[in-house]
Amino acid sequence: MTFHTQKNHIPIKQPWIEKFTSQPHQLFFTSSVLFAIMVMVLTILSLNGTITSEFTTIHSFGLIYAVFTNAFIGFLITVIPKYTHSKIIDKKHYLLPWIILQISMITTLIGFETIGKITLSLTLFYINFIFYQTIKKGTSIAKKESIVLNFLLFIGAVLLLCEILFVQNLSQLIFFAYLLALVFTVAQKMIPAFYSGQMSMPLWKKPKYLLEVAILLLFSLGIAVQFEMILFFKLSAFLSMIYFGYIVLNLNIYKKTPPILAILVLSFIWLEIGFVFLFIESIFEVYSLKLSLHIFAIGFVTNLLIGFGSRVVMGHAVPAQKIFADKITIFLFLLTQILVLSRVLASLFFVLESDIFMNILYFSSFIWIVLFIIWTLRYGKILLRFN
Repeated sequence: MTFHTQKNHIPIKQPWIEKFTSQPHQLFFTSSVLFAIMVMVLTILSLNGTITSEFTTIHSFGLIYAVFTNAFIGFLITVIPKYTHSKIIDKKHYLLPWIILQISMITTLIGFETIGKITLSLTLFYINFIFYQTIKKGTSIAKKESIVLNFLLFIGAVLLLCEILFVQNLSQLIFFAYLLALVFTVAQKMIPAFYSGQMSMPLWKKPKYLLEVAILLLFSLGIAVQFEMILFFKLSAFLSMIYFGYIVLNLNIYKKTPPILAILVLSFIWLEIGFVFLFIESIFEVYSLKLSLHIFAIGFVTNLLIGFGSRVVMGHAVPAQKIFADKITIFLFLLTQILVLSRVLASLFFVLESDIFMNILYFSSFIWIVLFIIWTLRYGKILLRFN
């Protein structure tokens, strides 16, 4: 009789840094959340005069690039290979760019704008090249969204470089032509697909050139707002309100859904509300502390950031977790709506020339910080791979 001995194979424990850097969303989401807290703290300190740093750099650049761009690059590195049926993007292509991006953002925020923005732009161009290679090698026939997303990221890099070369603040053009266009492109593809899959509802057959027209309108708005082209602003705001309203109403995503999906659907409602207020602002030519812009930034983009972020972290957890919103996550979703409403109130009291608007501004900034701290406490352990 022959006896076989079986060795006990003890799994080698993977170093934490290897686990943390193994998935791109972990790196970029972590940076995004940390910058979300830091940028808003600096915003409060700038508002009350504690620091003398340029407010636009801290608030606009900080949110558009350090917070939102960080998060969406992490998302795109994950989904573009899926969109195009290509190989996943290897860590060697995103780890060093991630490090350089964070250094360049911090460099810009502490006052060294020229070197910081140039370095950031060049790094975004490199990420453009990686996405181009990924899209090119993909076997999918439907690559339009991926190409558009890569183009918009390129626009974000070019406009940032133009700020330095022409010594001009282009934050409003960057917001509409780059950030809002980028986020809308992701949302109009992903949210209806999530809804259709979960609710077993047929997808709305979108018009062939829906995306191209939407981006053209957002580019037009960016140019009109940035360069104060009053008549062009009125026209583009009106056309955008009608066009995006048509899209939002026809998406067929409004039956009762679980909260993890409802927050994404709600973001589309806020998008159209933003266009309504933008048109009103254009007609009455009233300065309202950028009311519509903040509805877009918080109601649309931040809702998506919290919603997508929660989904992605749960879906890519090791081991993978069921994608649903627990009580803490539902509270975060509700808190985000309170954040939007408080920022709307701040602008309305400003228009009414009530001094209370500053207190509400501070309150909304505080809610923002609390929102991201609680999100970190809920998802940080999973995101950082402390398990």
